[in-house]
Amino acid sequence: MTLALDSFTASTALVIGAGASGRAAAELLLALGARVRVYDQNPRAQVPAGAEPLLGSPELPPAALAGVDRMVLSPGVPPARFRAALAEHAPQARVDGEMSLALAVAAARWGRRPTVLVTGTNGKSTVTALTGALLEAAGRRPFVGGNLGVPLSTALLAGLRDHAPAPDCLILECSSFQLETLGAHPVDVAMVLNLTADHLDRYPTMRDYADAKARVFAGLAPDGLALLDAGDPWTDYFRAQVHAGRLVLVDHPGGARIDGPGPGDSLVLPGGESYPRAALPLAGRHNSKNALFALLAARHLGAAPEACARGLAGFTGLPHRMTLVRELAGVRWYDDSKATNVASVLASLDGFDRPFVLIAGGRAKGDDLTPLRELLRRSGRALVAIGEATESFFALGEGVVPTVRATAMDAAVAAARELARPGDAVVLSPACASYDWFKNYAERGDTFARLVRALA
Repeated sequence: MTLALDSFTASTALVIGAGASGRAAAELLLALGARVRVYDQNPRAQVPAGAEPLLGSPELPPAALAGVDRMVLSPGVPPARFRAALAEHAPQARVDGEMSLALAVAAARWGRRPTVLVTGTNGKSTVTALTGALLEAAGRRPFVGGNLGVPLSTALLAGLRDHAPAPDCLILECSSFQLETLGAHPVDVAMVLNLTADHLDRYPTMRDYADAKARVFAGLAPDGLALLDAGDPWTDYFRAQVHAGRLVLVDHPGGARIDGPGPGDSLVLPGGESYPRAALPLAGRHNSKNALFALLAARHLGAAPEACARGLAGFTGLPHRMTLVRELAGVRWYDDSKATNVASVLASLDGFDRPFVLIAGGRAKGDDLTPLRELLRRSGRALVAIGEATESFFALGEGVVPTVRATAMDAAVAAARELARPGDAVVLSPACASYDWFKNYAERGDTFARLVRALA
């Protein structure tokens, strides 16, 4: 979908939501010369200079749509009522999300760029970042962002204002919210890593959630690559949504696979190309699969095998995602604070290569904790229960592994140290939100890591 830049210059745009994505979209449109209005229910929301603020009203004023030919929806905003208002008051206007808008502007300004879209409930940030690292090792200049880190609009704005060099490919993490408003932009690699229950406050059913994720394949080029996890329960559904390109299944004998019994595993691509699993300094079988997704994407975009091997070895992971904090007295300490649901914890620790003491709990999200019981029975050394959900986790572990309560993170670290043995790991993988004790999962993980580094 390529539009001339003057089509943006001549537009009157209404941006819904003044969060990071909304502000980035508004600033980009202003830099292109568009007339921009920004609506947010928060009367104290920050609006870029030059935009007309429409703040504080619980409902969008109909006058806000007068003369509008483009509405940009922020990903955190459920779109239905704004689409309905647009259909009533400005039916000729088009709807974009920030990412869709940015892809259209990128095509107009930079021309066609090879594009990789990464989505899934868990693991998408790691796969996005690792794909970018493999391409950087091959001498490419990827933009790596989207839902992860920097919005694409911000990179475009840097090019317009500061003449920053254009990237030669785009590696974009996509949330389901962003995919709801994604147009059929040309895509070279599209993948769904997995699908587990999440965001069901926004989607009435899992099928609605899956439909949003399936939009990642909408613009797949005829010579593009679609990637799915062979073992995911939703893979057959997603396969039916792939109407172009070549499909490769990950963790499948006929696709990309993990060969070997454990630490000596190899990561094998179709055709037999192989990489030693030990080259990737990230723990967990789920990271073996993450690496296969990233390798397939990078190789499709032309990265050489030797560059991919260098990129794997140099990738240390993202903060709070099974990050090794330190090893002390034969015990490895991992910060997996980003694991805020049960599926994330299972992905991190199922098939883990050593017994572990699990620190878990926080503000519950309504997940069924039962699958963690079998994980603890099979591989756990002990459980330390924390936060508002302490009693639920204590009940989960009692009778399965030694289980203790902790009323603060320093107490949890001290208890885990007493319970762990040489050769074990201690893993903060909470399966809960952090808002009972901390402002976010990052503060929770940083606090844990600081306490662990301070151990004598």
